[in-house]
Amino acid sequence: MLKRLVSLLLLTITCLSTIPLQAEIDISEKMYIDEDEFKTSGELGDAFHIHIGNNVWLCTNTVHRDKTGLFTYECNIARSMKGLGKGYQMNYEKKWKCPYCYSYWPIGTTCQNKDCPSKYKG
Repeated sequence: MLKRLVSLLLLTITCLSTIPLQAEIDISEKMYIDEDEFKTSGELGDAFHIHIGNNVWLCTNTVHRDKTGLFTYECNIARSMKGLGKGYQMNYEKKWKCPYCYSYWPIGTTCQNKDCPSKYKG
């Protein structure tokens, strides 16, 4: 009985030691943020918006600072699944910012704020 327990314990340790630690790989990938292109939003709680150009914004829930500057881990950037032909692909969830009410909307969606004087209404 004791021999079986020791064998089971050794087998378990061997199996666990061969599992790669995926979290270590994902957490090391950083996306640095230009402080001038960084905005916070109270409407989504702990959401931070990162401007990547042409009124396209990415959303993240964490921001960190190191000696180089502000950054977020790529695993913390909001993603959405898009169907492409036979499969699906995970892409960054991109938003645009209404120039009148400053609300963020998914790319391709018109401004949904009923009080906004935007010309970008649907």
